[in-house]
Amino acid sequence: MEAPFFFFLLLLVSSSPSTARLSAYGVNTEGQLAIVSAPILAFVRALIEIKNLLEDPHGVLKSWDQNSVDPCSWALITCSPDSLVTTLEAPGQHLSGLLAPSIGDLTNLETILLQNNNISGPIPAEIGKLANLKRLDLSSNQFHGEIPCSVGHLKSLQYFVVGNPLICEQDCYRMAPMAMFH
Repeated sequence: MEAPFFFFLLLLVSSSPSTARLSAYGVNTEGQLAIVSAPILAFVRALIEIKNLLEDPHGVLKSWDQNSVDPCSWALITCSPDSLVTTLEAPGQHLSGLLAPSIGDLTNLETILLQNNNISGPIPAEIGKLANLKRLDLSSNQFHGEIPCSVGHLKSLQYFVVGNPLICEQDCYRMAPMAMFH
């Protein structure tokens, strides 16, 4: 009894319009069945958690769809040729709210550019899990608290700007060398 239902569902999906999407577990943006790897599903989950904690008054994150199997097609995201999320670039998008700890689950990130928004709360310590991170710009937001010690373990980090008045003392917009602990 389950086989005819599955065949009917498969037939229905394959005849749907080209914009059909069912879930991240099987239908791509062209309405075709897709095999989705565990890392891609993890990226989708992490990005959706980030989106859910941010307020987006201009709708720049509306393409971030939990039912999509391709986060590489989303706005503000860049991926490697093998579909791994490598860049989150959303400067000046009027985003506010909190930066979700799930940012640490985007383990292939090389660049995070979130400057000139209104993101608040502490900088998630989970950023320290991003071993491939080279560029991190969180300046001109409303982060508060201390810079997580875990940032000091990012051996690939070459460019790091915090520039938030609630974190820095005195001249926090001037870039100065930062001692990194390895």
